[in-house]
Amino acid sequence: MDKQTADKKIYEYRDRIFGFAMEKTRNVDQADELASDIICEVYRSFLRGGEIVNIDGYVYRIARNVWSKYVRRLTENRSFEDIDNVVIPYYDKRGDEDSEAIEALRREIGYLSDRQRLIVYMHYYAELPVAEIAKRLNISAGTVKWHLSDARTKLKEGITMTINEQNLELNPVKFTDMGHSGTPGSTGDTMNMFDTRLKQNIAFSCYWEPKTLEEIARAVGVPQVYISDCLDKLVDYAYIDKLDNSKNPKYRTNMVITDESKCGNTNALLDNAAEYLCDNYFPEVFRKFENDPKHWGFRCADGDLNFMKYSLVLACIIGFEDIETVDWDEFSVKRPDGGDFTAYATVTDDTAQQPGGEFPYWACGYMNRASSARTENSDREFYAISVDCRYTDRNGGWRDNLTSDWDSLVKFMNSGKDALTPDEYKRICDKGYIHDGKVQPVIFKAELAEREWLGGSMTRFLQNKIPMSEELRAFGHTLDSDCFELMKNAFPEHIRRAAKAMYCTNQISSSELVPRCVEKLLQKGELKPLTDIQRKSVFSILCMRSK
Repeated sequence: MDKQTADKKIYEYRDRIFGFAMEKTRNVDQADELASDIICEVYRSFLRGGEIVNIDGYVYRIARNVWSKYVRRLTENRSFEDIDNVVIPYYDKRGDEDSEAIEALRREIGYLSDRQRLIVYMHYYAELPVAEIAKRLNISAGTVKWHLSDARTKLKEGITMTINEQNLELNPVKFTDMGHSGTPGSTGDTMNMFDTRLKQNIAFSCYWEPKTLEEIARAVGVPQVYISDCLDKLVDYAYIDKLDNSKNPKYRTNMVITDESKCGNTNALLDNAAEYLCDNYFPEVFRKFENDPKHWGFRCADGDLNFMKYSLVLACIIGFEDIETVDWDEFSVKRPDGGDFTAYATVTDDTAQQPGGEFPYWACGYMNRASSARTENSDREFYAISVDCRYTDRNGGWRDNLTSDWDSLVKFMNSGKDALTPDEYKRICDKGYIHDGKVQPVIFKAELAEREWLGGSMTRFLQNKIPMSEELRAFGHTLDSDCFELMKNAFPEHIRRAAKAMYCTNQISSSELVPRCVEKLLQKGELKPLTDIQRKSVFSILCMRSK
């Protein structure tokens, strides 16, 4: 095989070889070492050999041979002081009646701490006396005896333990909704971090009560050595707090995880809130908006009033967020990658009834994008706000809502198509920001003082035009209180303040009310259906200074 082909094949088999090594060793460091040995041997064989008919079988045979040599090397040169090199023997010659007991014992040994696992191996498998173990580990014989006694107790309890309420080994949980409130970092947000169910189950295992590493391992049914790296990363990125600096510290998850099995249903409350707004608020807002010749500074392609009223629904609901002030700095967490956000997720398991279809009132959080670029020859200052829901033909969420796209749109408005590169122009056309040479999102022109901040200008303007009544304010407070009563049992005590702020404060300004209100306004004839072109840019508002 020529070198170019060998290089390509090695790249293709790299991950599969590491998976083989991980399956055999169950240890990341050992898997790295074994995989490197296998890759070297496979690569040399590729270069030496000619055409290979069954390349999968060829690579597997080499991997098996390297693995056999690796095991012999460990056996001959084992260092008892390095727990990662300890292999608990597996006895093949046994009766079937012993199989379950031996498997249970091996599993429970894996849950012990590094020190206790090493002492158990040295005493029961290497058959070393207590005095010799104490000498090799440089500890007292009494300490060795204590560890053996404590380990025996833990092994007995673990093997005879009955299934408890949170048996994540038999019924692992999964996160069905992951996101952030705040600013994601360079490595993404909650969804990027919890990319495996193992990480999800580690976080949930110590959510309701603090646990040690050993207790977490037992809860998820995975040996300590296999979960420690995942746990360390979750601690580093502050999804889990390390509560003390003892030799056996406790860990507790500090993100907002909604346990659906304990959560009351708030659908009826939110549906009632949407009905209230559509009966007592929006008809009057629409009447005043339509009667104003300047339409409050809102404009869009072809002056379509119906299209602008969709964005007016969004703008008004956002404006309700000041019923109660929330200090988000209290709950937001600074991450090592520059992220600064409150992480959230919803948890369920495989036994839960699967939904019959997409939840009709889904909505992402409000997405804000801004720029303050102002020069002598160009003014590209803007503030954009948008939300995705079932009435929009967008599903990229915050990852596809780029500040650079809005900047391209503003450059197009200021200087035309020639101000953009072909790729910039194509992207904002594909997103629906431009169609037939016309700007599609709703534009709001704000009259501001020279140094006044553009962000929030639309909300401040609408609050002056249509002040919130005391009746509406009281309705909002009652809605928050009722929602929290239904949801509070879905969160442990240390999370309830953050959960209340996120899910039960200013609920009348929730983005979920946008599709609920639109649905009812369509039924009442206050709104008309959108065109396919409009669905691409609906609920996207670009705020700019009025010239």
